[in-house]
Order: sequence, then C-alpha cells, then structure tokens
Amino acid sequence: MANIQAFRAIRPNPLYADQLVFTTPQAESVSGDYTKEGALKPLKTLLETGARQRPETPEGQAMAYQDIKETLQYLLGKERLWHEQTPGIYVYEVVHQMYRQTGIWALTSLENYKDGDIKIHELTFADSVRRLKNYRENTGLEGSPILLTYPPDVTINRIIAEARANAPMTVLGNPHGLHQLWKIEDPAVLQQLTATFDRIRMVYLADGHHRLESAVNLAVAQRAKSLPAYGSLSSLYMATDQLRIQEYDRVVIPDAPIIKTTFFEQLNKYFELHKSPGNQQVQPRELHLLGMYYAGNWYQLIPRPAAYIHKGAADNLDAAILQNQVLGPVFGIDDPKTDPRLKCVGGETAMEEITAICQLHPEAIAFTLCPLTVEQLTAVADAGEILPPKSTWIDPKVPYGLLLHRHL
Repeated sequence: MANIQAFRAIRPNPLYADQLVFTTPQAESVSGDYTKEGALKPLKTLLETGARQRPETPEGQAMAYQDIKETLQYLLGKERLWHEQTPGIYVYEVVHQMYRQTGIWALTSLENYKDGDIKIHELTFADSVRRLKNYRENTGLEGSPILLTYPPDVTINRIIAEARANAPMTVLGNPHGLHQLWKIEDPAVLQQLTATFDRIRMVYLADGHHRLESAVNLAVAQRAKSLPAYGSLSSLYMATDQLRIQEYDRVVIPDAPIIKTTFFEQLNKYFELHKSPGNQQVQPRELHLLGMYYAGNWYQLIPRPAAYIHKGAADNLDAAILQNQVLGPVFGIDDPKTDPRLKCVGGETAMEEITAICQLHPEAIAFTLCPLTVEQLTAVADAGEILPPKSTWIDPKVPYGLLLHRHL
C-alpha cells in the first residue's frame, strides 16, 4: 500500500520562476542568466547548496542553516515564493522533444517504508545520508521529491487525464523541456486518489535512496527524543511504463600505476576482451556487455558465465558483476560507497564527463554499462537484494524548488 497525503506546497511566484528554478538539477536557470543585475539566484543555491559551502563545524553549519531560514522567510515575505493556502496533490508532467512522463506528486508516510511497503534496490553513501539528515533536521525543507514507481493503474490514469483536462496548468521550461503542474483540490477526487494508492500492493523506490534513508533516520531520532517527527516525505509517483532508465557508468582513478599485462590477465579470468572496431566508444545496449576505456583504447568486455551464473537477481546484473569481479578484487574498491578512487557518472552527459575525467587523469580507467530495465530493478527489489550504489540513473530529475514542502 502507499499512504499518500495532500500538502500545502511552497511554489515560485510565476513572475520570478524563471530565475528561481533550474530546469535540471545541474544546469543553467530557465532564463539562462541569473547573474544580471537585480536577478535572483536559483532556489537550489539559496536554500540548499549554501550549507555545503560552509565549514562543517557546528558554528559554520548553524550560520548556514540560519541563513537558509532567513532567506526562505524573505522570499515568502516579498512574495517571490507563495505558500499555498489549501493542500492538494499534483499531477506533474515533464515534456521533452521525443517523449513525456507524467505522475502524481504527493507526500508519502514514512510508515510505508517501516512496514515494508516501499521496496529499495540500491545501497547508499553514508556521508550523503548524514548530510541530508542534518539539512532536513535544521531546515525542515524538501526541495525535490523522491521517485516511486508502481504498476499502471486505470483509476490513477483516469484521474491524471481529468486533471490535465480540467485543472489550471502551471508551465515552466526552456527549449530542452517543459515542466507542467496541475493541482487537484477537490476533496472527493483526493479521497478517491488516496484510496486507490492505498490499494496498491507494492511500490518501488526508483530514485532518492539517500533522501528516504535520511528521512527515516531523522524520524527515528526525533521520536527517541520525544520530539515531533517529520513523518512524511515529498514523493513523485510514476507508473512503471513512464520511467526512463539511462546508463550509470564508472571511472576508476588508480592510486598506483597499472601494469597492463597483469591487469589484462586479471580481467581474462572473468571476461572476454575485444578491442572496439575503429576504437569506437562502447556504450552497451544489451545485458552482459561492458565497455572499457584504458590507455586511449576502447574495449568490449563480455562476462564469462562463471562471473554470474548461479547467483542472485542483483549479482546477475552488470553493475554487480563489475563490482564483484573487477572493482573489488582488481582495484581493492571493496566499499564503493566511500572509496575516493571511484567516480560514478550517468545520464545524457555521461560520456562527456568520462572524457573530461580521463583528460584530467590520463591513468583513469572507465567502464560503461548497459542501462537496467524497470523489470530488472523490480526483480532485485522483490528478491530483497541490493545493487551497488549509483547503479541506476532514472529520469525524470525534478527541478529543485518546483514545489517545496516544509515541515512545521
């Protein structure tokens, strides 16, 4: 089941939204220029990343969080942001040139995770969880939702279609894509929507493992201190047929020179190695084919059956094969969550980032992986197994600040 709730969102005044909201998490603002005189910085900078730029001392972090609180109050007081008077649940849609994705944006009770109704599939980085927990505790803010997925449902699809046809629409975007919102406020529709989600047997966490874990940890700590607990989390629900999963690749920056003959002997134990024809970049599009960039050359790596046969759902996938047969035994990267030698890059700019890292570190070795399918992701979660961190890059990536939720 999924216990969803309406909420009073904080959202940008449309007159200022083009300055306050990024179109993607790491991109230019919608207007393309927020440095001009009198322009506002994006909300992600004003309300989130500022804390990371302060020293991680009690004093430094206290000042950062105080600045965030004061900035939020200033933006609300000057009506750069609006705090909606009535709670609602939202239909969210991102439109790209070749596709669109549509889902339901609401709050989710953290009890769903405690009760086992939200299944996860990926490990987390402990330091990221710690930082997110501190941010949540000291600001009460959620600037973007976690992403959950569920089997397509006829009733939910009908409610989405009716909202898109009848409710007022808010649009924000640029030539790269549009972000659209419709608010559902009618009590009868909200009741039907929450009841329908309540009947869904299982939902899966697609993106946001760090945010979910940090939220759960904080709620446990707050209850242990007899404090009011932040018991819900901003969530975007998209049916499995709406998700898009892209590759999430790996780059190793060795801390000692690599001897090619020894390295290739180690790889040959579990992989067939082939030079890429014409030294073309290798971006796999099928399971059990990996790419490798080493010393200026691209290779195809085909796992031998011994690398994955008779193993679980997670260990059969290429991210786990790479970790279990290469990153761990060859490079000694036994904890990918904390090892500084390992870089993870994903999404549409993955190959550009790999090129940049390898130019900066000529000794670096890149491994490219085939994107997971939704079926593989849910199979791992259903089996109660876990993939290495950063195994999936799942779209959409919702812009920070499109809808904010604040725990009071």
